[in-house]
Amino acid sequence: MESDDHKSRLIRSTASVAVPTLVSRVLGYIRDLLQAYYLGTGNSADAFTIAFTIPNLFRRLTGEGAMTPAFVPTFTELKRNRGRNELWAFGNVFFWDLALLMAVTTGLGVLFAPGLVKVIAYGFGDVAGKWGLTIFMTRVMFPYLFFICLAALASGILNSFGRFFVPASTPILFNLAVIAAVTGWAGSSRDPALVFAVGVVVGGVLQLALQVPFLWREGMRFTFGISFRHPVVRRVGKLMVPGIFGASVYQVNFALSRMIASGLEKGSTSALYYASRIEELTLGLFSIALAAALLPAFSEQVAARDIGEMKKTLGFSLKLTAIVAFPAAAGLMALNGPIIRTLFERGMFDRGSTSLSASCLLFFALGLPFVSGVKVVAPAFFSLKDTRTPVAIGIAVMLVNTAVSLLLMGPLRVAGLALSLSLSQVLNFVLLFIWLERKVGPLRKGQWVLTAAKSAAAATVMGTALRLLWPAAALERAAFVVRAGALATAIVAGIVIYVALLRVINPADLKSVVGILKRAAGKERS
Repeated sequence: MESDDHKSRLIRSTASVAVPTLVSRVLGYIRDLLQAYYLGTGNSADAFTIAFTIPNLFRRLTGEGAMTPAFVPTFTELKRNRGRNELWAFGNVFFWDLALLMAVTTGLGVLFAPGLVKVIAYGFGDVAGKWGLTIFMTRVMFPYLFFICLAALASGILNSFGRFFVPASTPILFNLAVIAAVTGWAGSSRDPALVFAVGVVVGGVLQLALQVPFLWREGMRFTFGISFRHPVVRRVGKLMVPGIFGASVYQVNFALSRMIASGLEKGSTSALYYASRIEELTLGLFSIALAAALLPAFSEQVAARDIGEMKKTLGFSLKLTAIVAFPAAAGLMALNGPIIRTLFERGMFDRGSTSLSASCLLFFALGLPFVSGVKVVAPAFFSLKDTRTPVAIGIAVMLVNTAVSLLLMGPLRVAGLALSLSLSQVLNFVLLFIWLERKVGPLRKGQWVLTAAKSAAAATVMGTALRLLWPAAALERAAFVVRAGALATAIVAGIVIYVALLRVINPADLKSVVGILKRAAGKERS
């Protein structure tokens, strides 16, 4: 019964993240729709994509990538074993230490923007004006790094107290800021890409500002004080150093793919971006939400020295991930073209843009279940305060991704980069799981592997049906409303087919998950 309580609590925490994440992803789509309309996949779109990639990559490395996995388990341990005065003394010092580090990093980023652009987008130098525009927008957007990293710290603290809804709501403000800026000024701007850049910075400010009152309510007073010699700060710092790379291997690989894409035909960089946004939309509805809830849950179990319960939580999460991720991947593969066309094809985003982006989405979808799996397994390492193992695995994955990208970019062009990213995530998941099992002992993988196999089989049948039936609808020249309605109907039909198949081939897991969802919903109402 205690295990079921843990599962119900995990489901409720995941839902607390998933609901605002769904709203954020819808607004994110509107933001991307405006970007597709005003920028398409032209030179300005490529320039903005790379300019945003640079500070966002630093954010992934220093924020969610290294800081959060190192900070949350340590903060959770202090919360459990020490007094509130000691807890908040550490929290305040760490906040100001991070603020100083991010201020210095932001200043250096603005100063050395030309060099960063030269590394990330080496292929832009051959296009008149593209190089200068990318450098200028990189400088405009680098302050975003300062605010978003502090916002990530605030989210980690609130998550440690079981508060998930507010941190998960902050991207809503980010998207609203960009949308407001674009709808207000992009139409009259000489280069709408600059309006997007300003909106990004404002959005970062709002993401931090929203969480400050809730941190105050929990007990944080933001008393100024900088101390890199604080023993717990140094402990977190030691965990962060290897985590800067290991926790963000997917983002590093994606940045490398964009760098390689900058040397391909026009629109390749932005095509990767649009396809990745659809993948992130799918991930955000469940996998990212589950990952946000898992790190505090694992950290609590490790702090209580209950490794057995942590292993049960991990197994349940992998089962849940398989049941959700495989049909999502099959749906994206079956409807990759209709999805991209319906969501983005208008304004500057033409048929050529759709073709490029759809080919990337097809191959991104292949890796979706494994990206989701990584988001389940990685927090287990972080809760154990092991950030070194993901580094070793991350280096191997990065090398494989780079080699396979160079091999596939010839025959498949930008789609080859998407395929390489997916294949590298298969390797990433397998290696992380093997090493975690060596670290904590047997993980009863037979149970969730069987669930994954059954889910994959049902998803394959569902995806094949959608792939065959869509052309019969003959919607190539239909109005947007008709195509959107047909796409929504196809998605609902796919879900119905998948669930019906699961009831036949995997009724036990389906019944178990439904039961836990009902118990979680009942406790939420009570």
